[in-house]
Amino acid sequence: MGVIRHEWKTPKKARFFGLLERGLSIPAAAKELSLDRVTAWRWTKKQVPEPDRRTRPQSQKKLGGRRKVTDEHINQMILWITGHYDRRILPLPTIAKEACGITASYRTLVRAWARWGYHHHTPDSKPFLTEAQRRQRYAFAIKHWDHSVGYWRRGIYTDETIARTNLRRRVKVLRKRGERRRLDCIQFTFNSGRDSVMCWAAIGYNFKSELYFVSQEGQGKGFTQKKYEEQILRGPLKSIFKERHSQGFFCVEDGSKVHGLKDTRGNKGLCNSTRVECHIITLIDWPPCSPDLNPIENVWRILKQKLRNRNPHGGWNLTQLKEALMDIWNNEITVEDFNKYIDSMP
Repeated sequence: MGVIRHEWKTPKKARFFGLLERGLSIPAAAKELSLDRVTAWRWTKKQVPEPDRRTRPQSQKKLGGRRKVTDEHINQMILWITGHYDRRILPLPTIAKEACGITASYRTLVRAWARWGYHHHTPDSKPFLTEAQRRQRYAFAIKHWDHSVGYWRRGIYTDETIARTNLRRRVKVLRKRGERRRLDCIQFTFNSGRDSVMCWAAIGYNFKSELYFVSQEGQGKGFTQKKYEEQILRGPLKSIFKERHSQGFFCVEDGSKVHGLKDTRGNKGLCNSTRVECHIITLIDWPPCSPDLNPIENVWRILKQKLRNRNPHGGWNLTQLKEALMDIWNNEITVEDFNKYIDSMP
C-alpha cells in the first residue's frame, strides 16, 4: 500500500495572496479568509516594490527643469550662421547671444549643438576639386604611372610659399557632417605683403637650391609674370639649368598664372620664350590644384613647422622672419628630408 501524504494547511497570508493571484480583489479576499481589511491592505502595501528610476516608463514626467537651450533656439541659431563663415567661427556664447539673446555656459551650448549633430571642425583652406580637375589628375596619373624612379630623380621641383609674421593658426568652424564642402565652411586666405614674405626655392634628388625672397614691388599688383620672369627664370632657374639641361633634367612648375605656362595675348609668350632662351625644359603638364603631387610642398611644411617651433605665438618682424627662414633652410633642412618624397612619385 502506498504511503498517505498529508497536505499541510498554508498560512493565511500565503492563501490571501493566492486569492489575489486568482483575480479576487483585496476586500473580497479578506472577506473570504475572515481577515481584517486593515491587515490585508498593510500586507498588500508591503508587497508592492518601489519604482526603479532606471526603468522608469517613458510616459512619466522627466525629472529636472526645462532646457535652457531648446530646439527652437538651436534652429534659430542655425539659420543665423548659415551662409556666413565669419559667424560660424564665433564662440558659442556669442552666437547664442547674437542670434537668440540668451545666455548659457559653453558646456551647455556644446551639448545643445551636439543634439543636432553640430561640432567644431578645422576648415579646409580651399574648395574641393571639381569634376574636370579630377579627370585631369586621373589622366596625369595614367600617363606617368609607369615612369621609373630614375625619371623622377631628374626633376627640378620649384614652387613659392608665403610665410607670415604672426603665424596665424586655423580657427574652428561650427558645422555638421556633410557640410565640409560648403563655401561658408571653407577658410579662404589672403596674404598681405605688409606682414608676410614670399619665398622661392627648387629641390631635386640630392639637390637643394638657395632660398630666394621674391619682391612684389614694381609695376603691377602683387607678383606678376613679368616679375617672375625677371627674378626667377632669368635668375636662379637659369643658373640651375645652365649645366643640367644637357643631362636630361626637366623643370616642374605648377599651373599658376604667374608662371605663364600658356601663351596668351596678354603675356605674348613672355615666360615661355625666356624658358627657351635659358634652356629651361618643362616636360610635364602639371594638373591644376594638385600641390600634393609636388614634393617641394612637403619641404614647405617642414620649414613652417620648424619656424613655428622657434616662436609658437609669432610676433616676428619682417627682418627677423627672413633671418629665421634663411637659417632653417641652410642649417636644418637637408636633402635626406625630401629625397624620400621624390622617390614616392608619381
